Amino acid sequence: MAVDAQPIAAPPNAFDELIRAVGDRREQPRPWIDAATYPWAEEDFSSRYVRRANYQALYGMQETGDEVEEIINALRPPAKARLLDLCAGNGRHAIAMALRGYKMTGIDLGPGAVSLARDTARNLGLGIDFRQLDVLHISFEETFDGAYLTCAGVSDFSPADARVILQLTERALVPGGLFVGEYCEPETQRRGEARGWQFVQADSSLFLDVPHLQLDERFYDPATSAQVERAYVVPTDGRTREFTRCRQYYTEAGIRDLLESARFEVVTLAPGSAPGLRKVVGKKS
Repeated sequence: MAVDAQPIAAPPNAFDELIRAVGDRREQPRPWIDAATYPWAEEDFSSRYVRRANYQALYGMQETGDEVEEIINALRPPAKARLLDLCAGNGRHAIAMALRGYKMTGIDLGPGAVSLARDTARNLGLGIDFRQLDVLHISFEETFDGAYLTCAGVSDFSPADARVILQLTERALVPGGLFVGEYCEPETQRRGEARGWQFVQADSSLFLDVPHLQLDERFYDPATSAQVERAYVVPTDGRTREFTRCRQYYTEAGIRDLLESARFEVVTLAPGSAPGLRKVVGKKS
């Protein structure tokens, strides 16, 4: 006897439904309003960032040496000058500068990055002053001959916050002191929307210490010249987490206005350390 076998649809799976619901989200967050930045100050996040970046492998690399030489050429600091490394991260630039004889102070919000920077400096016998501070709330008793913000750091803050950072930096410099900042220029930005799923192992994850699915999205808002990167992280427990960060793009006129509003005179603009990046040098009056 012939049997007419019909496929039976599998019952809905809660996890599958969750994945589908996350994937269907299409609303675009407003830069610097709905989306701000990663939780750099959180101990777990900062530790994962340091671990994932494998910063120890960066020390002594040609890339760091080239970047430091560009900073020195821009700042033109005298021997044993006192310099300020803003958002110093693991301290690779500050350490390389200290090895060249400069007196370094490095500040960063991330506890994991600051801890690694201190340990590395101590192991190398360097007396670098690494401080865990928010660059939006800095105040120094001492003054510095120069300051820098590398790795497109100017673009990691909203224009309003970047202006505050520059104003605080200007106050920390000696008269005639120079600031070097790197930012993203709009000509090479990745316009439009991009979305894609990936499975992330725990040892390579920036967001969680367990394996998870991750929906990465990218939006560009032409009205604000800002880009949003958003990650929906979906572990097997079904507790979806959302992480966002923004990046601000500046035209030459925009970056000049930003520095001049903080009472810097723009000395020069030049190519940055990577394609799509530019470097600006400002002088305190």
